[in-house]
Amino acid sequence: MAEGTGACGINCLVCGLFRQGKCGLCGSGTEPQAQAKLAAQLKLLGNTCPILSCAVERGIPYCSADCDLYPCRHFLSGPYPLSESYLRMQLRRRSQPGLKPAPGWGGKKGEPGMVRH
Repeated sequence: MAEGTGACGINCLVCGLFRQGKCGLCGSGTEPQAQAKLAAQLKLLGNTCPILSCAVERGIPYCSADCDLYPCRHFLSGPYPLSESYLRMQLRRRSQPGLKPAPGWGGKKGEPGMVRH
């Protein structure tokens, strides 16, 4: 688990809302705290985050690392958590051949480190 990181890839521990006590941790799509976050959202907002809901339903820990559909309609329809330009870059780079793990990358799902060789 990447401590404090939500299924969307945002690290809640560095979010200003979390630091101000205005929002709780989301957790990965496979952690119990994700279920708790969705329940709290439904109670307080009458709605849930479509990204976290999808990750929980599909059993996906982290969307960008573990989901073959990333970036999907939940991200592309925005307006958050990531900009359209960032997501287009992800699509472009993921479609390029020749991506290999960066030196020192453990090769485990959910860990960063892909570079073009």
